[in-house]
Amino acid sequence: MQFKDLEWKDIMPDNVIVCSHCEICLCGWIRIEFKINHEPEEDKYILYAFGKGSIRRLQPEKYGSIESAKNAAYRIYSNEMAKIKKAVDFLVIT
Repeated sequence: MQFKDLEWKDIMPDNVIVCSHCEICLCGWIRIEFKINHEPEEDKYILYAFGKGSIRRLQPEKYGSIESAKNAAYRIYSNEMAKIKKAVDFLVIT
């Protein structure tokens, strides 16, 4: 089973990413959304994750670079996809 790569849409005025957004919809019933906003006062990137279950983060996480925030989003996504794959494999076997 192969899953889609994360595709980010970046907004970049003045060569600084102020917002990055990624939305995944699988099979019409699983929706995952990641948003990364730049906080200029702290010079941090804040990752927001939306979805069901463990994807949804009530507290946003702060990172020092856009790449580290995107890597964290990819880890969250990979963990969820591994859970889905495990559930699908179980259903196929039984």
